[in-house]
Amino acid sequence: MGPILSAVGFLAVILLVLAGAYVFTRWAGEHLGAGFSGVAGGGRLRVLDRAGLGKDQAVLVVRAGQRYLLIGSTPAGVTLLAELSPEEGEAWEPPAPSAGSEQKTDFRALFQRLREKK
Repeated sequence: MGPILSAVGFLAVILLVLAGAYVFTRWAGEHLGAGFSGVAGGGRLRVLDRAGLGKDQAVLVVRAGQRYLLIGSTPAGVTLLAELSPEEGEAWEPPAPSAGSEQKTDFRALFQRLREKK
């Protein structure tokens, strides 16, 4: 009876760890990921777009206050590639939601947008 209880206890601990990891990743995806993607507002620094160029290399369009910057990111550091004009920078801004529209995103529309990006 002892080995069976030990195995059941071990499985219970594994299930608790997996459930905790699931809950944490859901929370992190909603609260931490939004700030990186630029969806979360309120801050003065926002990443408007990101394009991966290779392993650990990316080009980012960043809004810092009223300035728009094109930044290169590599493991060696971050480099300012160019400062965009206000007109160029505003083209990267997401469209403002209309007053009466709900923020509903259905899965098919989201999947279609992801397929078009490739």
